[in-house]
This record gives sequence, structure tokens and C-alpha cells, in this order.
Amino acid sequence: MQRKIYHFGDQLYLAEYVVALDAEANYRCWLDPETQKGYNYKVDFTLEEFIASPGRNRFRAVIMRKSDDTPIGVVSLSPEGCLPDLAIMLYPGFRGMGYGTQAFQLALEYCFKAFEFPAIYAGCYESNQISMKMLSGCGFVPHPEGNCNETHYLDGTPIVQLDFVKYRP
Repeated sequence: MQRKIYHFGDQLYLAEYVVALDAEANYRCWLDPETQKGYNYKVDFTLEEFIASPGRNRFRAVIMRKSDDTPIGVVSLSPEGCLPDLAIMLYPGFRGMGYGTQAFQLALEYCFKAFEFPAIYAGCYESNQISMKMLSGCGFVPHPEGNCNETHYLDGTPIVQLDFVKYRP
């Protein structure tokens, strides 16, 4: 099956998310405890339920490694009617290699080109130093008025999701 290609980088490219090709790996990533921690979300649905729930994102793409066309994660942009919030999920085994920053930068470039947003937002929890470093490396700056107080998905303790913004270049 031929995928639509959205944007090329040096080591990665963004391609069309195809449920038949990508849902199972995406679902397995959601089952990963580190993913759940990063999203403050406990997964309690089956693969079949995951596949049956329609994606509402404005934009969703699979992150592909150019050297071998391996899918290594997913980027997505929040649904219509919300502030444009960009999210990333790297599959276990591809984390800590610098792919996140490259993929997020590709997604930013694509979203600023494809949509007419004056700014794009992103968030991470205050304990997630790796995501904060990635956001900073992509040119995001803190946007404290967008911070959200939440409760931890496992123990109910208070946590803060920090908000960041990048303005159109």
C-alpha cells in the first residue's frame, strides 16, 4: 500500500497514518507504562475498541525512519475547535535516539505550512525533562497561562501539565 508522504527530513519522514498498517503498533505503544505516564492516562480499552474509535485529530501522521521505512511513532494535532496542540508518541525501542526532536520539528514545519495558525502549542508534565528539552530544542517557549492542574492517573496526587507555544516563524 502506498502512503501519502507529508514531509521529508534528513533521517525521518512523516507519512499518512493508515489504520490497517499502523493501529496495532500505535495501540501497543499506548499499553507501554512510559507512554501512559507521559500522557497521564491509563489505557483500559482493547485493540478492537481502539481501531473502532475514529480519530478526531486535524492531522495525524506516522513517523517513518528513512533508512529502512520503519514506523517509529506517531505525531498528531488536536481536533478542530481546539487550540492547535501538537503531540508525539515514539514507540518503545526508538526513544532516546534524538528521533523525537527531529520528528516534532518536521511536524511543526508541516503544520505551519498546511494550516494558518499563528501559533502551535504543546504540553508535557513537569517531571518530563526529556520532553521539555525536546520542546525547547524545537523553539517552544513556556506559556504558563495554559498550564493545567491535574491529578496523577494512578495515585490521584496533584500534577501540572506545563504548556508551551511556538509562534509562526
